[in-house]
Amino acid sequence: MGSAGLFGLALTMAFVGLAARADDQPFITLYTTDIDSQYEKEIEQQFYWSTQKPHQAFNRYLSRTEFEYGVTDDFQLSAYFNYEWQRSSPHPDVGPDETWHATSVSGEAIYRFLNPYFDPIGLAVYFEPTYGDNARELEAKILLQKNFFNDTLRMAANINFENTWEREDGHWYTGSAAEFFAGAAYNITPEFSVGVEFNNENDFDGLFGNSHNGTNAFFFGPTVSYVGLPFVVRVGTQLQLPWANAHSNAPGTIAGGYLTEDERTRVGMRVSMDVP
Repeated sequence: MGSAGLFGLALTMAFVGLAARADDQPFITLYTTDIDSQYEKEIEQQFYWSTQKPHQAFNRYLSRTEFEYGVTDDFQLSAYFNYEWQRSSPHPDVGPDETWHATSVSGEAIYRFLNPYFDPIGLAVYFEPTYGDNARELEAKILLQKNFFNDTLRMAANINFENTWEREDGHWYTGSAAEFFAGAAYNITPEFSVGVEFNNENDFDGLFGNSHNGTNAFFFGPTVSYVGLPFVVRVGTQLQLPWANAHSNAPGTIAGGYLTEDERTRVGMRVSMDVP
């Protein structure tokens, strides 16, 4: 991750003297329908680390540097620079380490139909294309939000659909995913909130319409968020739950209820701030 991660952090820090405050999105892996108001601008740096797979030393790092802009109060556009790197070392040592990396850019559009502060629920749609040297994606989401107790408790759910193209050793491989994310965050103080996030990830070989060999994994963990001028900081972790299954029933795909091709532990951090 090296230079790309440092570049993203430096870009975020460059705006420290200019920020007022960023919107409070209290989660790591899912979106609420709280978006930037018209003409509002925000920069965000995201870091993610995934580790622990059976019979190997595995680490994956993802850095995303994002700039958001509120076109209207209900329509937001964003641009990302992404860098992903991973390495796996088999145990026992039967061959060389395997490494893979991808650099890409993404665009993001969110349109909100219902605002949870004025309507019974929040409802928005999300679309994100990604293009890079070794990875390309098309992702669509439905975003839902419901607030309780004068907005002290926020509950959110995302329904995600994704097609992916990844290149390894000169060959392109296709995949797809259907995912359900849910979370709840409670404000202990106006600045500090704690929450939990639950993810159900269904991954397939092949694109939608021609997908097969599906796997099903679950993740759960806590998130904390702090809103303190000039930054909003969120930190969370997720652990894979022993509920996984695989449609192919191939030997070694599931071990002790865990999906072996997915990591056991994920850690994420998001730092954001408003800019003039």
